[in-house]
Amino acid sequence: MNDFLAGKPARRAVLGTSLTAGTVAALTACGGGQEPAASPSAEAEATEATTTDKLPVGGRASVDLKGHNYLLYRPDETTVLAYSAVCTHEGCQVGVGSKVFQCPCHGSEFAFEDGARVAGPAKDPLPSYRAVIEGDKVLVYL
Repeated sequence: MNDFLAGKPARRAVLGTSLTAGTVAALTACGGGQEPAASPSAEAEATEATTTDKLPVGGRASVDLKGHNYLLYRPDETTVLAYSAVCTHEGCQVGVGSKVFQCPCHGSEFAFEDGARVAGPAKDPLPSYRAVIEGDKVLVYL
C-alpha cells in the first residue's frame, strides 16, 4: 500500500523538510555573534583621543573612546593611524608591543603601519579608522 494513502509521510517529504530545517538553522546561527568593528562612515564624528605630546612621532598608544578600545600609531609629524583593538581572530583585546600590536590570547600580531596581520592565527587585519591631528589634538572619527 502507498505510504501517502496510509497516512505516513513519504520519504522524500521527510528528507526535504529536514534539509530545509537544517538550512534555516545554519543560516540563523551564522547571523549571530559579535559584529565586526566598522570602518568610518561619512557620518563619523571626531572624538578626541589624546594629544600630540602624549603621542610623539613613532609613538603607539591604546585609548578608550566611547566605551571601546582603539590603537594609535603616529608614523610622522602629520599622520596618525587608528585601529580597533579587537583581535580579528577571536575578539580578544590587542595591546601595544614594542614592534607590533599584539594579541595576548593566541599570539596574533598586527603591523603598526597598516594593521595587517603579520603573525598568529588571525587572518584579517585590524579594522582602521580615520584619524587626524588638529593643533595639538589627535582626533579619531567614530
